Amino acid sequence: MKEIRLRHISSKGKIHEVCLGNGTINTFNSLRDARQFIATTNNFLTDKIHDLNLIYSEVWVAYRNNWFYLDNGRKQGNADNYQLERDCEHLITTTHNLFNLSTERCGFTIGNYFVFIHLSKITDNLENIVRILSQIYGQRKDGNAIYHMDSLVRRVMYLRNEINDYGKRSTTKHFKMPTHISEDKSYIPELAVLRVA
Repeated sequence: MKEIRLRHISSKGKIHEVCLGNGTINTFNSLRDARQFIATTNNFLTDKIHDLNLIYSEVWVAYRNNWFYLDNGRKQGNADNYQLERDCEHLITTTHNLFNLSTERCGFTIGNYFVFIHLSKITDNLENIVRILSQIYGQRKDGNAIYHMDSLVRRVMYLRNEINDYGKRSTTKHFKMPTHISEDKSYIPELAVLRVA
């Protein structure tokens, strides 16, 4: 199964650091704690890449559902929809490549840095595709689909915030991963304030 597996820990004497691509430096007094943090980070990032992949599949289906509308008017000199098609195709291809880079190169020395950068670019690309699709749905006055696009943008923005904020409140103590939502019967979703870009 594809997953994120970061490995790089910098050691200077008895101090061990895990630097991440979201700008955090997490310092630990023992190698065991640093390894535990890396394991927790791997679980977190794998969970987030799964979430992003689900959104990517929804976005791809929405794009394909609108594919017939994108080329209209090109022969009459109105290339707006044709440009939207080209933009979507480019973003979809780039996003697909970023998913592959995230899972294939995460174990490199600079993998700790680039995985976060790749996931951030994936969120940006998904948001841009959804905004393009919202324009198309807006031209057709399809209110239900526009609400679906709004929901996707909110999900992408929430994931971006989670990825960017990861490790910013870390200490040298062990991190306990929460049980997966589907395994926790007492889970109640919390409302979160989203940072609008």
